[in-house]
Amino acid sequence: MVRSVCDLAALRYPRLVTRALALGVVLLLIATGSASATGDACRFDGNVFVHGRRDSGLVALTFDACPTSHKPPFAADIVDELERAGAPATFFISGRWAEAHPAELRRLTADPRFEIALHGYRHRHMTGASRDAIVAEIDGGRAALRQLGETPQALFRPPYGETPRVMQDAARDAGVTPVLWDVAPGDPDPHETATRIKHDVLGHIAGGSIVVMHVNGRGVATAEALPALLKGIEERGLRLATVSDLVRDCERNAVQRETP
Repeated sequence: MVRSVCDLAALRYPRLVTRALALGVVLLLIATGSASATGDACRFDGNVFVHGRRDSGLVALTFDACPTSHKPPFAADIVDELERAGAPATFFISGRWAEAHPAELRRLTADPRFEIALHGYRHRHMTGASRDAIVAEIDGGRAALRQLGETPQALFRPPYGETPRVMQDAARDAGVTPVLWDVAPGDPDPHETATRIKHDVLGHIAGGSIVVMHVNGRGVATAEALPALLKGIEERGLRLATVSDLVRDCERNAVQRETP
């Protein structure tokens, strides 16, 4: 279903994960098993965030901006639909994309409902890379955004969804939490229609879900699908949030579980 070089990860990464750890205060609590015993727990693969609490009622729409020669380089109609609906979203921005499209980056950061996070600098593979090279990839993307006047969240989407142990260690060194997803409609595929994207998302979405899509021109039918997606999410009693919202919800829940 997913054929884009930017998102081959949707084919490689399993939707179900088996281990739960955490970030920040949650790291200690979940590592000791206190937040992983029930079905409403946040899910991690190692220290990679996959989805939030299933009983949270929150859903995060995320959009990657990979460096690409694809035309157009920015799907403004996706942002139009999100803004029209007043929908929050998280954008994982690569450094090279930001440097090439500063005006588009400013449009994203101008909306307080959007948050900006990291997608590396040049979208390099994590598998086979050294720890130092991965730290440099993360830091390079962060430096590029800061040079453009933006302060990204400490969240990192690994290019291609590759999460070897060395990447997880490097992310910890760089002070960021790796973020994947549990719903991948494959919007870079030109054969993915708006109807199929809608069915793929609404057929798998649940509380705590993180949906991966694209805003760098690879989201071929994403804008067309968004109105039905947003309506379907609302009809299921779910509320849109940012990835940071999901993380904070995990932290609060873990603390509450430990409070007598």
